[in-house]
Amino acid sequence: MSSAPDCASCADERAAGAAFCESCGKPLATGAGRAIGKDCPSCGAAGGVGDDGYCGNCGLLAARPRDHVEADAGPVAAAVTDRGLRHHRNEDAMWLATRGTDVDVVVCDGVSASFDPDVASEAAAEVTGKALLTAGPELPESIAEAILAAGTTVAALAATGDPRRATSNPACTIVAACVRGTEIGYGWVGDSRGYWVPVEGDAVQLTEDDSWATHAISLGVDPQSAWNDPKAHAITAWLGADAGTIRPRTGAFFAETPGHLVLCSDGLWNYLTEPAAFADTVRAALRDSADLLQAARRLVDFANAAGGSDNITVALVPFNTSDS
Repeated sequence: MSSAPDCASCADERAAGAAFCESCGKPLATGAGRAIGKDCPSCGAAGGVGDDGYCGNCGLLAARPRDHVEADAGPVAAAVTDRGLRHHRNEDAMWLATRGTDVDVVVCDGVSASFDPDVASEAAAEVTGKALLTAGPELPESIAEAILAAGTTVAALAATGDPRRATSNPACTIVAACVRGTEIGYGWVGDSRGYWVPVEGDAVQLTEDDSWATHAISLGVDPQSAWNDPKAHAITAWLGADAGTIRPRTGAFFAETPGHLVLCSDGLWNYLTEPAAFADTVRAALRDSADLLQAARRLVDFANAAGGSDNITVALVPFNTSDS
């Protein structure tokens, strides 16, 4: 399996989705702002939106660079993040890096109630992704350290930039994973999720949401009642200056049978809360697509067709143990 394209400046292997080359520091083309051919929402010009996000007909900005971003590492991994239909900006962020069959992937979701959540998610994804480049053999420990470093960076945002950050600290959730052969290490803070989707059967949720509903259920509250409560999705842990002590939770396992690792924000999983439905939808997207990137796009399209009420991010990493 191949990795992402090399840096055009120094030919070093690049990180898909990264903004700059780790070796020479030159900017990388990551697919940001991929709005080419979309209809302009201002004037309606069919296919009028160019790769800069502006309409060639009316000249108005039709899409911000982060409204839709794609990272394509060929058969190794792919990820897509999208603004959705209801939010005025994309507060999700992602990082995808590949080196041969090694994969580092991060999905962050900005906390909309905070100020500059998009800045928080972008900073967290980048800091975590860069830290994972040197992950040691103990993957959970390396992921926890990377998330803690991201937490420090996000917390520092409250004292920089717009003064409104001091009273409403930029904040985000995070889920990250490292793939080394058939070993998968993962860690998280908040309610962005990681799943294992086997070839057959239900999806296995690897992470446990840091949310009011999950906490209530652990204390014995009826699950249906907990999820129907207005406070259900209120997060109980996050990255930010007001987050208190950050304690990333981690896990690891070996992919002994073929399947896919899926990381996503709640913009997708909110529409697929049942393990069987999640697995069936992911497998359908994979079955009906020519490659991983198209499958990730189909999952984003599914969430938008279901309402697109939140930003949507999904990353796919395949495992075929017979090839490992």
